[in-house]
Order: sequence, then C-alpha cells, then structure tokens
Amino acid sequence: MRIDWSTLALQTVNALVLVWLLARFLFRPVGRIIAERQASALALIADADSAKLAAEKELDALTTERAQLVSQRTQALVQVEVDAEKLRAALLAAAREEVDRRRAQVAAEMARDRAAQAEATSALAVQLAIDIAGKLLDRVSERMRVTAFVDGLVEGIRSLSPGAQAGMASDTSLQLTVPRPLTPEEQAQCEAALSAALGHPASLKITVDESLIAGLELSGTHGLVRNSWRDQLEQIQTALLHDNGHAR
Repeated sequence: MRIDWSTLALQTVNALVLVWLLARFLFRPVGRIIAERQASALALIADADSAKLAAEKELDALTTERAQLVSQRTQALVQVEVDAEKLRAALLAAAREEVDRRRAQVAAEMARDRAAQAEATSALAVQLAIDIAGKLLDRVSERMRVTAFVDGLVEGIRSLSPGAQAGMASDTSLQLTVPRPLTPEEQAQCEAALSAALGHPASLKITVDESLIAGLELSGTHGLVRNSWRDQLEQIQTALLHDNGHAR
C-alpha cells in the first residue's frame, strides 16, 4: 500500500483547522455558557441556602415568640387567679364587715327599744304611783301631809354616820323643804323635833316644793335627809329600771 503524504498532510491540516475552528467558535461559547449557567446555578443555590437560613431563623424567632406568648399567657392566667382570689377575699371581708355592722346596728336599735320600753314602763309606774298618791292624799288631811313625816325625818338624821351627824349639826345653812307653806304650829313642831335630833336649836330656812307631794326633806352643806313621797317614787322608778336592766 502506498501512502500519499501530501494528502495526509492536507487532511491533517484540515483536521487541525477544524479543531481550531471548533475550539474558537464552538467550544469557547459553549464553555462560557456552561460556566455562566453553573454560576447562575451556584447563585440560585446560594440564594436558596440564604432563604433557607432566613426561614430557619424566622421559624426559630416564631418558636421563641410563641414560647414567650405561652409563658406570658400562663403568667397572665396566674395573675388573674391571684387578683380574683384577692377580690374574693376583699368581698368576703366587706360582706362580713357589713354583716357585723348590721348586727351591731340591730343590737343597738334593740337596746334603744328596750331602754325606751323600760323608760316608758318606769314613767307609767311613776305616773301610776303619782295617781295613787293623789288619790290617797285626798283622804289625808293637810296637817298629816307634814306632821306625819316629822318622826321619819328625825329617824333619818339619827341613822347618819357620826361624822355626817356632826357636820349637819354644825351647819348653819340648813334648809327644810316642805310640800306647802307651813302653819306657825307646824313650823314650831318641825324646829323642835329637828333641834332635838341635832342637839341644839336649829335655824331652818323653809322652802316650798309641791313636787314633794307629801313629806319633808332636810338639806345642808354636809348632806341630805329625805322622807317624802317624791323620794319614794324615785326609789320605785330606780327599782323598775334596775329590774328592767337585769331582764335585758
């Protein structure tokens, strides 16, 4: 077989020209396109990674925020329960205070009613006693309304302690209260009896007080001796009030 070197050289040159042409006009643009596409792909991948990281950060932030919201909600519920318990305790305390106040008010009103009833009963009893005394006085002579009480007044003086008797005996301002003006005879009888009880002549100032009803009262700087129907009525009233007080 015979080799045509000229043809072989020409074909070789053609091949080299073809390779040059391909490298120049085909491989370089394609490589550039591939490189550009690779760069674009890498950029897309980088953007995707950045987006993924941003999404993960946002998810972490949302998770943290959700946890904070749950914690705040729990704290708010606890605070609401605490406030509700405080409010309930305050309302209960206010209710108890109101009940105690109303009880005290009712008790005070009942005490006032009982006191008013006792006073009314006492006033009724005193008025009844006065009415009875008035009816009895209609049957007693004017003289007996004074002279019948002299001995009782003397006994009252003698029942005083020695010191009180001495003080009254030395008193120069003794006053004899009578239910009506005395006759000279009645005044003399009273002065004689009281002088004997005091141990020396008594100088008396006579004062008329119709509220005595009947009886006599001797008063001075050192004491008071009473023997009158007014005194008896006051004792009845005091006894009634005392009995009503024990009844309450």
